[in-house]
Amino acid sequence: MSDASTEVSRRGDVAILTLHGRITESETRPVEKQLLDLCEEGVVKLVMDVSDVPLISSAGLGALMVAYKEGKTRGGFVRLVGAQPLVRQILETTKLTKLFGLYDSIDEALAAT
Repeated sequence: MSDASTEVSRRGDVAILTLHGRITESETRPVEKQLLDLCEEGVVKLVMDVSDVPLISSAGLGALMVAYKEGKTRGGFVRLVGAQPLVRQILETTKLTKLFGLYDSIDEALAAT
């Protein structure tokens, strides 16, 4: 799948955003819009399932940072679940794993709250 898409579900006060497809420069806008919409709704606790994301670019990382900054300033968090090897490597190289944390499952990410 080349076009990025998103799905949102809720578990209590935590929004779970499932991302699908490559998150590169041309696909970042819908993801960023979804993240900003969630922030406007008052969501500060966000778990992102990236298990179906084979690649994320610097623009995609920027979108994740927007959500992180919004949540952090209001006492929330952003956690990532299921990063594929290349996405995990990108997150580790950029040291963003220290901000988000990487988890193997949604339940594990929720339990860390």
